[in-house]
Amino acid sequence: MKIKICGMTRPEDVRTCEDAGADFLGFINIKRSKRFVELEDVVELRSLLEDKNRAVLVLEPETIEEAIFAIEKTGIKILQLHSLSPYGIKYLKWRDCFKTCPLEEDLRIVRAVGISDELSDEKKREIEDFARVCDALIFDYEVEGKSGGTGRQIPIETAVEASKIAKNIKKSIKTVLAGGMNTERIKAHEKILNEHFDCVDINSGVEDTPGIKNPLKIRDLFNKSLK
Repeated sequence: MKIKICGMTRPEDVRTCEDAGADFLGFINIKRSKRFVELEDVVELRSLLEDKNRAVLVLEPETIEEAIFAIEKTGIKILQLHSLSPYGIKYLKWRDCFKTCPLEEDLRIVRAVGISDELSDEKKREIEDFARVCDALIFDYEVEGKSGGTGRQIPIETAVEASKIAKNIKKSIKTVLAGGMNTERIKAHEKILNEHFDCVDINSGVEDTPGIKNPLKIRDLFNKSLK
C-alpha cells in the first residue's frame, strides 16, 4: 500500500513528507483549492525532492492545452486530473508518445472520480469509461459535482465497489482512496484497504490548517501505516 500526501505548499513540508517515506507528494494547481500553488511555486517545491518522480501535479484544466502547458511548465509526469473527458485523456497520452527524449518518463494520468454515499448506474459507467483510458483512478468524496478538498469520507463499502468496477475493466489500473483519510481510518480498515486499493491519499488528516502540515501527524502516519 502506497501513501500520497497531497496539498504541499511549503518547503519544510516537502522535506518532512519525503523523509518520512511518502511515495507521492501532490501539488495542487486548482484555484478553488485552499492549498492552491502557482505553477512557478510548484517548480520550486518539486526541486527540493530527491526523487522528482514522487511529484504529482493536481489540475482541473478547462482545456487540453491548459493541461499541456502545466506539464511542460513543471516537468511533472504524473497528472491527477479533476476534469477532462476520456477523449481528452486519450489525446494527452497519445501526444506523450512523441516526446523528444525516448528515455523520458512516460506520462501517467490519474483521474479523480467523485463519489458520494452510493454508486448510481451513471457513476458506474463513468468509472468504467475512465478506467479504460487512465493509469489510475482516485476516488474522492463529491459535493455539488466537485471532488476533492471536502474532507468527507466515502463509505468504505462504496469505495470498495468502485475499485472493483475499475479493476474489472482493466486489471492493471491502480486505485487510490481519498476523502477525509487519516491514520485512524487507515488502521481501522487496514485489511480492506490492502486488499482493494493500491494507494491512499491524505491531505487534511496530517494538517494543522489547510496547507500547513504537522510533522508529528506525518511521523505518526508512517509509524502506524500499512507499509
